[in-house]
This record gives sequence, structure tokens and C-alpha cells, in this order.
Amino acid sequence: MRARRSYGLGQSMRRGISVGLAVILVGLTLSITASIPTTRTYEAINISFILNPGGKYGPYDNGTYYHTMIFGKSVLKGEVAVEGAGIYITARGYNVQDFSDVYVQGQHSFTIAPAHDQYTFTFDNTEGTIKSLVKFTLREVWTASFSPFGKLLGFLLASFGSLVFMLTYFRIKRTE
Repeated sequence: MRARRSYGLGQSMRRGISVGLAVILVGLTLSITASIPTTRTYEAINISFILNPGGKYGPYDNGTYYHTMIFGKSVLKGEVAVEGAGIYITARGYNVQDFSDVYVQGQHSFTIAPAHDQYTFTFDNTEGTIKSLVKFTLREVWTASFSPFGKLLGFLLASFGSLVFMLTYFRIKRTE
């Protein structure tokens, strides 16, 4: 007669511990992955133009205005490169208090943080006596995590896995 193999309570409890540990691992992995911030950059403006002596360019000329795409979590990073006479640049919009009539000769970088809503830029060569070649680049940079739903789901899975593990583990300890 052949001996029957018994898959009793011990085997199912070991399986419960393995399942609990696996669910904990999946939950923690999902939660940590969802917490990693990602940075995205969008080039909003990239223009070049010649600014004659005594001239202005902006605030609503081509490439001198921008409306942010993300509310509250974005940063505007701009670069102005000027060849020829120096110019004045003025920015209008949210959070640009110190950005009025900034003299630029050569290259100038600026950051508006946090950025929100509509922005206009004016380039002024009214005090210059020669032409200026201006290259203006504006990028919107924002940081986001994958999703709060992913974090919550990961937390719930890890909690559920911990519960399964603990209940199974203490049941084994009680039966020994």
C-alpha cells in the first residue's frame, strides 16, 4: 500500500508566510517606486531676433509671452544671450518682483520659482547705439511623482501582506 502524502495545516501555513512576504515585497516596491520624483522639462520659447537701437521687442510679440502648463509645481528657467549693445529685459507675471529693467550684456540666466500663470517679457534697446542680436530661451521644469494612488496601493498591499504574515506566523507558533 502506498503512503499518502499529507498536506496538512503546516504546509498551508508555510504557504501563508510566503504569500505574506511576497505581498509585502510587492507593496514596498510599488510604494517606493511611486515616491521617486521625475523631472520633466518643456522648452516653451526659443527665439532669436535683432533689436535695433532705440527699439523694443515685446511684451506680446512672437516669443515674448508664456502661460505655464502646471499649477504650483513648476519653475521657469530662462537664458538671454546678447551680442552687440547691452539691453534691458523686464518680466511681468507672478513672482517676478526683482525682474524689472535688468541690464544684460553677454549672457544672463534667471529662474522664476514657483511659476504660475501668464508671463510676458520685454526687451529694450532704447539706450543703445548699435544693433543687438538677442537669443531668448525659456523652459518650464516641473517635478512630479508617479501617482498618489500608487503610493496608497503600495502601502495597502504592504499592510495586507504584513497582516497575512503575522497571522500565519503566530498561528504556527501557537500550534508548535
